[in-house]
Amino acid sequence: MSVAKPLTAQDVYVSAAFEPASLSIYQVGVYAESQNLLYGISTVQNEPLLVRLYKNRDGVDWVSFLETIWHQDEFLRKRFSQGQLLLDVDRWLVVPAEYVPDGQEADYLRAYYEIQSEEGKQAYLYKKEVLRGTGAAFLYLLPRPLGEYLEARASTYRVLHKVTRTVQLTMHLVRQAGLAQRDFFGAVWLFLGGFYYVLLQGEQLVFVNHFQAATAEDVLYYVQALHSLLGIDKSQVNVVVGGYSGLRPYVATVFYRFFGAGYRDLGRLFPAPPTLKEAGLAVEDLLPLLFVGADSAG
Repeated sequence: MSVAKPLTAQDVYVSAAFEPASLSIYQVGVYAESQNLLYGISTVQNEPLLVRLYKNRDGVDWVSFLETIWHQDEFLRKRFSQGQLLLDVDRWLVVPAEYVPDGQEADYLRAYYEIQSEEGKQAYLYKKEVLRGTGAAFLYLLPRPLGEYLEARASTYRVLHKVTRTVQLTMHLVRQAGLAQRDFFGAVWLFLGGFYYVLLQGEQLVFVNHFQAATAEDVLYYVQALHSLLGIDKSQVNVVVGGYSGLRPYVATVFYRFFGAGYRDLGRLFPAPPTLKEAGLAVEDLLPLLFVGADSAG
């Protein structure tokens, strides 16, 4: 494990209502990848109170990056009423849950990723997450040092792959928010320079994948290329845009212009506190970190 220098915390948003002495009654959602960590503290009513970002500017290994944050950030060492940790590791796939009974995740993932040596087998923990109502299992490889670190440090957090949470949240919008008024429902979930796209038909998962995008037009290109490949006309799809990225307002504008009445504004469903708007944010920036629809996983 390499040594990380002290990190600068960027407080993206702090509400005047935030009481650091009351962390035990708040919720915390953490999004982590090897180069960035973003977390949000919120009330049980899903009102954002604090949003903080760390960047791995020195390029140290992931465990060292997390360990540095753990020692620096007193909030993350506290106990919350609920905590979720979303991991974005790049070796994952979606299969019908019936294909991979519990206990066979390792065999499936080793075969798929052609992991044959004993050293290679021991380099990972093999994970499966099943989302109730989809029939889908999300399988992923978790580097062993990271997995063992999280078992030691994040025992109070519910740990999910980011793809599980994005599908879970998209299904919640369909079920609870009345957005699926057309044959298909699509959700773009951004984070900095990338995004997940989730496409549902009713409550059936049709597609989910991760893409890199430098512009709002790139996002539209990937989404519409998929629709064209599947023979789906834009008049058949309702779409939403959310997630933490400087691209989000531009993507929302491009999608509104392209999909017209098919575009749905999440801000109308989840009104933002005035202070959040003053900070240039909207609730859709933070939805994956909040506990909206978080009880729908199986």
